[in-house]
Amino acid sequence: MINRLGLFVAFLCGAISAPLVTSIPAHGTNHEAKQQKLIEAAKKEGGFNITAVWAPVESTAIFDAFGKIYPYIKVRQTIMSGREGFERIRAEFASGRRATDLIDTGIYEASNAGMLQPWKDWFEIFPDTNKRAVDPSLSAAVEPSSVIGLFYRTDLVPRDLQPLMYAKLSDPRFSGGKIGYNIRQYESFAFRYPKWSDEEILRYAKEVLVPQNPKLCNGTTVCWDMLVRGEIWAIPAVTSAQYFSRHLPKGVVNIAIAPDVAAVDEGKTVVFLKGGPNPNAAKLFLHWMTTDGAQEIFGKFRGRADPYDEKTIVGQWMKKHGAKLFNHPESEREAKDRELGAAILRMLGLPVPKK
Repeated sequence: MINRLGLFVAFLCGAISAPLVTSIPAHGTNHEAKQQKLIEAAKKEGGFNITAVWAPVESTAIFDAFGKIYPYIKVRQTIMSGREGFERIRAEFASGRRATDLIDTGIYEASNAGMLQPWKDWFEIFPDTNKRAVDPSLSAAVEPSSVIGLFYRTDLVPRDLQPLMYAKLSDPRFSGGKIGYNIRQYESFAFRYPKWSDEEILRYAKEVLVPQNPKLCNGTTVCWDMLVRGEIWAIPAVTSAQYFSRHLPKGVVNIAIAPDVAAVDEGKTVVFLKGGPNPNAAKLFLHWMTTDGAQEIFGKFRGRADPYDEKTIVGQWMKKHGAKLFNHPESEREAKDRELGAAILRMLGLPVPKK
């Protein structure tokens, strides 16, 4: 009798508790259902539009890898420089006719323009996201870092000036166009000279750069091409990504970085734009960007990798040349950058582009 009663009680308890257990979704079930819902919505959109300066060899590798995971999402890229792309998006917002979902641009500038769309439940849908590859605003995915420093040709700069440093650019042998100056990036001048005060930057420009009559280059790509061709000996304050993505793979090894302080940027952001026509497909791409596989592709084809990590070729190279890496938050001196850059352009006798 006792055994039968015990069996009955056990059965009754099981019958009562079973619905309670099955009515509470498992931890993985809830976010997986949200992921599936997002994927189905993205399938209906069929693709997304991104404005990015990525060269064809870069974008092909990136989009092909993404397509292997999401073959039903078509990526449509508009290739434009950061400034041109940003102005195009600004025009879209002004007209109300939105066509672009994502843009690779600075998070600070996009935020000031009211363009950001936070993806508030990103980590609820993808709880295993690499949070270091997500901007704190939840409005952008972040490529790995790059380094901004003074780069030079080891076979052209006189041996007695090596290793080259910013102070040595005042040497008379650098006069007459031996130094390159990137006029495209004038708005981020303060960021590119880390730990220097505004007064020091302006004094350096007035006493060193301008008297040496630098050769002007319109954009990072042009600057690097000029250095590799030997048209200039050095480029101060330029990003390292171009070297590792375009030139080192071709065997260009006669380039060094000065053992001065070099700014480590926070990583280039791909921004999620407010009111884009394909938000769900765009979200899938943003999340894919944060995965280990995607970060490796950006390192290999975009020349971006953790410069502190000696397992990467970037980290090994920085250690070899003794660059003093310094984390410099992008927004730290953003407000002053345009004023400083504009002042230097005027010193060089150049017009300041209109905003």
